Amino acid sequence: MELRHLRYFVAVAEELSYRKAADRLHVAQPALSTQIRDLESELGVRLLDRNTSGVRLTDAGAVFLGRTRLLLAQAQEAVAHAREAAKGTRGQLRVGYLAPLLVGFMPTSLKKFSEQYPEVDVTLVEMPIADQIAGLAAGEIQVGFTIKGLLPIPPGVQEIEVARSRIGVIMSRHHRLAKKSRIPLADVARETLLSLLVKKGWTVHGDLMRRSFAGRGIRHAPIKSVEGTETFRAMLESGLGISLVVEIGSLSRSRDLVFRPFVETGPDLEMELHALWREGNSSRIAANFVAMLRELIATLPAARQRKKEAAGIRR
Repeated sequence: MELRHLRYFVAVAEELSYRKAADRLHVAQPALSTQIRDLESELGVRLLDRNTSGVRLTDAGAVFLGRTRLLLAQAQEAVAHAREAAKGTRGQLRVGYLAPLLVGFMPTSLKKFSEQYPEVDVTLVEMPIADQIAGLAAGEIQVGFTIKGLLPIPPGVQEIEVARSRIGVIMSRHHRLAKKSRIPLADVARETLLSLLVKKGWTVHGDLMRRSFAGRGIRHAPIKSVEGTETFRAMLESGLGISLVVEIGSLSRSRDLVFRPFVETGPDLEMELHALWREGNSSRIAANFVAMLRELIATLPAARQRKKEAAGIRR
């Protein structure tokens, strides 16, 4: 049984005429009659009675008509959904991320993506960068994120820069250093330093902080690991410590927290964020998400400020 058999049956059942149904379907009447006989033979029941006075539905045909209309509607819906999925406007998207990098930015990006693609179901999977790379290869996620140069990218995984963001200080707006517009790295090194530990063993945030100080040859106070995003935020808001974060992913949207850049500048105090996906991945949804991400980051105040600064240097 094929869909055309069902469409032919519905046409005859609705027109109650083989001639009118054939005209409607743009097929020859003998061919239509043959298809209906084949359908009845396969089902083992008579669906239509045909005589000199016309065509009428049998009891079995009346029941079959209702179910057939539903099946055809579902088939049509499936085709529409498949076409939407091919365009990236419907389906599922699993995104790997690491909270210390994107804790303040990811909610904004998900909201914008949901507004643009309301029929796409997005699932966030928090995992270390190494696990994201493995997850892409295994098909567990479709998009991941990494910091340029942090880990080697294996063959089969593509990457593209989606943002460059300066590293700075996040702290309570009542902290004594919050009065400054820019802060020397050496001043930060003397403070109580907090790093976000999402799960035991995930030390990427602390490692990035140590690298920022080590690159300038600055000794710093011990870094205290804080487990859980909410606890990390609460300690910062309470003034129990400060931290180093990237500007695009900072918690500075909190009324009680502020972000301040360093006095020092340079590539070692910047982070280049890359989106990752599988090579040859035909997922239009993943491509749409990456494109939206790049557009969104370009509109953020931090990106506009960097553009202004770059223009000033060129002049």
